[in-house]
Amino acid sequence: MKTLETDEGRAGLQALLENSAVVAGPALADSVGFAPRRMSAAELYEFWRGVRLVAMTTVGPGGQPHTAPVHAELHGPTLRVLVYEDATRRRDLAHNDRVSFTSWNADGAVAILYGRARELEDSLRPARPSQSGRERRVVEVEVRLTRIYAMGAKKVCGENR
Repeated sequence: MKTLETDEGRAGLQALLENSAVVAGPALADSVGFAPRRMSAAELYEFWRGVRLVAMTTVGPGGQPHTAPVHAELHGPTLRVLVYEDATRRRDLAHNDRVSFTSWNADGAVAILYGRARELEDSLRPARPSQSGRERRVVEVEVRLTRIYAMGAKKVCGENR
């Protein structure tokens, strides 16, 4: 997955990770938010570059969740996602801007991110054709992250497992 790393973005991401740890409920604080395994901003960037896809969840007008795999670029305390113009998630975002993302790797590291999404003006553009050959277009969505819980792989006997 792509990242855009700047000093300002790294600092914003680190502050968000620390603030999220403070508001974590007991179950979360004792698992994904557990201090010895909590990722730093630098570790989250490294993790994010190593994952292939993330699961994005939106909420439809009737309250039903919708989860689908996406490519999401990490830009400090924001994500950038391309969404097909006729996708369910785009319709969902028109009614409710709350989203969540999660990804994990084979070593047991995991990241859960929450935020508020907005479609960027004038971002509608052509995309590669669909599997059937139909022409498609995408819009770019920016997600302002509001909470992040990220846990590194568990170390056993001094090694990642």
